[in-house]
Amino acid sequence: MSKYFSDYEIECHGVGCCDGGAYKVNPLLLEKLDQLREMIGGPVYISCAYRCPEHNAEVGGVPNSQHVLGNAADVQTPDYQFCHTPEQLKWYCEQIGFDGVGLYEWGCHVDVRDNGNSPNYYQW
Repeated sequence: MSKYFSDYEIECHGVGCCDGGAYKVNPLLLEKLDQLREMIGGPVYISCAYRCPEHNAEVGGVPNSQHVLGNAADVQTPDYQFCHTPEQLKWYCEQIGFDGVGLYEWGCHVDVRDNGNSPNYYQW
């Protein structure tokens, strides 16, 4: 259970493909997302967290995606008052110590693929 994020925000957003799967999200991922929200001091938008295998294939995700395993989220900051660039968001994500941190033009992918045992090891 997350302090800041609803089940809707973390469940699969495919249409008619599964039961949502919010319960499949790794609790450590939720804990770190809550820490990220608190560190930034403002809103964090999750564009994708859990994806069922069917929806993952529909969006072109790799078969072994951390999203399918419930270990990943794609995050953005909609309020630039707190975090002005994706690079700044990545810095915050690195401070939290997600195992994987990927920088994109829209924001960051974060994951706990090693259950928090490899902070910042997987970066792109």
